[in-house]
Amino acid sequence: MSEFNNEIWFVGAEMSPLVKAGGLGDVMGSLPKVLLKSGINIRVVIPYYKNIIPENLIEIKEVYPAGKVNFGEIPFEFGIKTGFAMGDIPIVLIEQNHFFNREDVYGSHGGVCAYKDNLWRYAMFAHGTAYAMKILGIPLIVHAHDWSGGLVPAVIRQTLGDKKVLIEGTSEGILNAKLGRRINAKGLRPAIVFTIHNLAYQGVYGIDDFYDIGLDFRYNSSEAFEHFGTFNSLKGGIKLSDAVTTVSPTYSNEITTPEFGFGLDGELEMFKRSGRLNGILNGIDLDYWNPKTDRLVSHNLNLKDDKYTLKDYKAWENFKAKNKKALFSDISMSLKTGPEGKPFPLIGVVSRLTEEKGIDEFLDSLFNWKDFPFQVVILGSGRDNIEDKANYLSKIYRDKVYAITGSYNETLSHKIYAASDIFVMPSKFEPCGLSQMIAMRYGCVVAAADTGGLHDTVSDMTDLSEKNPSGILIKHANPDAVAWALNALYNCYIEDGSKWHNLVINSANKHFGWGDSAKIYENLYYNIIK
Repeated sequence: MSEFNNEIWFVGAEMSPLVKAGGLGDVMGSLPKVLLKSGINIRVVIPYYKNIIPENLIEIKEVYPAGKVNFGEIPFEFGIKTGFAMGDIPIVLIEQNHFFNREDVYGSHGGVCAYKDNLWRYAMFAHGTAYAMKILGIPLIVHAHDWSGGLVPAVIRQTLGDKKVLIEGTSEGILNAKLGRRINAKGLRPAIVFTIHNLAYQGVYGIDDFYDIGLDFRYNSSEAFEHFGTFNSLKGGIKLSDAVTTVSPTYSNEITTPEFGFGLDGELEMFKRSGRLNGILNGIDLDYWNPKTDRLVSHNLNLKDDKYTLKDYKAWENFKAKNKKALFSDISMSLKTGPEGKPFPLIGVVSRLTEEKGIDEFLDSLFNWKDFPFQVVILGSGRDNIEDKANYLSKIYRDKVYAITGSYNETLSHKIYAASDIFVMPSKFEPCGLSQMIAMRYGCVVAAADTGGLHDTVSDMTDLSEKNPSGILIKHANPDAVAWALNALYNCYIEDGSKWHNLVINSANKHFGWGDSAKIYENLYYNIIK
């Protein structure tokens, strides 16, 4: 019998609002909070990005003796600190200044220009996590995330052994914080859950790099990290975990096909058939993303209830109008009106500016539209060619388009959600997407590609069987199709008041909290240690 702590450790490269580069940060910041409230013992483990994490959001309580790992012939020391994030979330910080004391998480432009040593950085993170278990006690479950957490399962197995923890009898309630933390169970290591947030990012490196990150030679195999002569961090994370999840039901099916599998569809199909691959829809933090209490927007929504009816549309209309006026004042842009005297609908974009997000298709749709009847505000960073295209569009249509590229601004993102009438997400693929959930929470009508989590969350107004449409789904998101969808929404906005009112109210009633998904995760955790 081995001694374990009845804890779940969330291990990932980001945790919002401490540090965020994408949707992973949102999940790491919100799901643990929900599980803590339900009475489960949680710790979150992240790198200590000193230059990024605001000091006022963490409270360091304990500092432990340094650990050491050799990368090739080079020894590196790292530190372990524990404390609390945002007041009440237990946190473990892996400190190594050479690797983590930088200006960005993965590299500049939202990670598009990645740091050359990212493999070493997140190998260090994995070794630090395993060392922290030796000091703080072995958790029952480790929940690792994305390619940057892909080395965590291997280092845990290498450090503690391959035999997974097993609870004799019923495991129900064993993770409850009211129980004593120390329990005896069979096994040597924690059970490992691994979540794929985006299969397109796999952490692929030369196979020779394997010998410089402190891993046993046995992991240089097709049953671990080797993939067609390369080192694939994501593949190793998948293969060496006990259960794998993706972030929406539709995406979990899509990634088992060659079109969306990015070379791992065969592996994932086997996991699917064995019942070890599950699609669980992400949620958002409903307290943080709340139009009634959001401190980052200029005007809050003046309604008491969370279930809206058509009679509440006037309040939503007033909310949009005031926030649009404030946003346009901030960015020095004049509000345009159409021939009917009604303000042009505002299209919002808050996105990474990469090919997968389809923003270039959206921009091309505007270029091809002789006199598009919208105003547009774009916030995001990514590929230079897409940033350049957005900036060029804002120069030739100065009265209609405003672009803020090259960086992310949290306050401005809130203001764009609050002001926009339409929110655009024409993604080539979208594992889950959180922006559409946030946009609908703020009363935006969403125009999105019909893929992944967008399919699971946006109710299509062109589907005659849909009783509560909240937007429009684009089957093939090319410039013509995006223009068609936007034109359909414009006609609805201008000509059919009751239909538009319905779309806004239906959108606002889509409350994508973590409640249901957190319960699915709880069941998965209990089942994996039986």
